[in-house]
Amino acid sequence: MTYIANIEHPVQLGAMIAIYFFYTGLSAGAFVLSSLGTVFGIKKYKSIGKVGVVMAVALLAIAPLHLIGDLEQPQRFYTLFFRLNPHSAISYGTFLLTLYPLNSVVYLWFMMRRDFAKGAESLTGFRQRFYQFLTFGKTDLSEQALANDDQWIKRLGTIGVPLALLVHGYTGFILANIQARALWHTGLMPLIFLMSAMVSGTGLLILVLIITQRFFSPEKILTPERKALILDIAQLMKWFIVVDATLMVIDFIALYYTNAAGYAAAKVFLYGSHKTMFLGVEIGLGLLLPFMITVISKTKKSLGWISLGSIFTLLGVIAMRVNFVIGGQQIPLSTDTLNPYTVAPQHLLMIGIFALAEIFILYLAFRLLPIYGLPKNSTP
Repeated sequence: MTYIANIEHPVQLGAMIAIYFFYTGLSAGAFVLSSLGTVFGIKKYKSIGKVGVVMAVALLAIAPLHLIGDLEQPQRFYTLFFRLNPHSAISYGTFLLTLYPLNSVVYLWFMMRRDFAKGAESLTGFRQRFYQFLTFGKTDLSEQALANDDQWIKRLGTIGVPLALLVHGYTGFILANIQARALWHTGLMPLIFLMSAMVSGTGLLILVLIITQRFFSPEKILTPERKALILDIAQLMKWFIVVDATLMVIDFIALYYTNAAGYAAAKVFLYGSHKTMFLGVEIGLGLLLPFMITVISKTKKSLGWISLGSIFTLLGVIAMRVNFVIGGQQIPLSTDTLNPYTVAPQHLLMIGIFALAEIFILYLAFRLLPIYGLPKNSTP
């Protein structure tokens, strides 16, 4: 005798989790780019080191709030620190989300200590007192002290790169370990998440550089050197897009021909109800258009077009997070009907509040910290 049970599998990981993945990806991408000058020794990228780390820290300050807000009992989030499960990617992620921002904060302090010490001597008013406090008594500007700072910058940056990759890579492992979900259960999932993080992290870095150099740098202009650097970073974004798109094509080819469950999942995204969000927004708007902008000779030299392409990458990666996290759960396991999902109003409200908080944190950071050096009225 055969028994058929129509068991529902509701969407458990919703919009809050998808946006959390988006924030951690932005942070990881920004940190890796910041390390190009400090860790990998590429001199032309040293000027973006502080910007990338500030972005990484600010994004990681907000990202875990989405996880906590998604919990039915958010006041109990701390229990994850006392219940280590060596077989759980989430358990490891709890400690990575703690170690990575702490390492980044110390790393950033060593990058700025010289300016803090100089500002404590040369500035006046609130900023002088603020910088004096942030020196924590370390005001030595001798060659030996500065060389020691450089050594710590290299060490902490070297530690930070794998931490940044692990913080976002573990999110891919969480999904890849779930065998019942054909869309997720692939070894490519962590790589897909990491490469899309590099795409979106580069896109946001470009936008932040354009805005902050115009309004918060001592010169308050985009110098020809800075414009050239931004256009150079846009070319990096182009190659990140190429790798990300290649991984996506490989993943869907394997998904399409692996088994019946994989074929059904691929069909939903390629021909079914999710094709507009996947092919239109994620692939077309988020990958193809930015790639074309960075390839065409006229648009790749225009900051306006590059800014537009960067915005497209952010929209595309948000769509990717929603497609894979929520869409992956909407594919039915035991019926022919997609599992319904509607974003809870309180979750939309929290996502909006957290986004405003992120903008405010970045504003304060660029307004108060010597990210582009000391104000012009200070003495060297």
